[in-house]
Amino acid sequence: MKIEPLTDDSKIVSEIREMFGRYGSTFVDLVTGKRTDMDALLNFYSAPLRFIGPTFHMVMKDDAAIIGAKGMGGEIDRLRKANFAGSTLGACDVAVLNDQAALVEAVWLRRDSGGALMEAFAVTYLLALTAGEWRVTSAVNTSKRRSAEDRNKKYSTLMRTTEVPVLNAK
Repeated sequence: MKIEPLTDDSKIVSEIREMFGRYGSTFVDLVTGKRTDMDALLNFYSAPLRFIGPTFHMVMKDDAAIIGAKGMGGEIDRLRKANFAGSTLGACDVAVLNDQAALVEAVWLRRDSGGALMEAFAVTYLLALTAGEWRVTSAVNTSKRRSAEDRNKKYSTLMRTTEVPVLNAK
């Protein structure tokens, strides 16, 4: 007996890709000063939020921690100081786990105001359907200890033909 899913996977994939488009735009607008409402990030994250990088593991236990200086607010401040101007989503592969959860493997390409690639990095996100909206509950930087220079070389040529623009800050 075959069990039919409650929802169509293609609908979920479409919703999640649309959410990542909005997330990218919101994030860049916050960094570049077009927006100042840090609470807008809470449309994309759900507390507690776990983020694991090559040199850190942090758990943001509530909304204040997510948008605070030790959370996403700190990353936004760091990018403001680094001449950040925009991001593109080089890859966004969505795997629907069930009607309430999905894994997203994404590659982000960050550019400076001159258009030069500042950083390319991969992140695996665990998303949950929360109050009818998809939210990130965990994120893991999966760039696997490669230097930023190595990642940038790889993606600066590869993504020229495959980039999906999330936004242009200009």
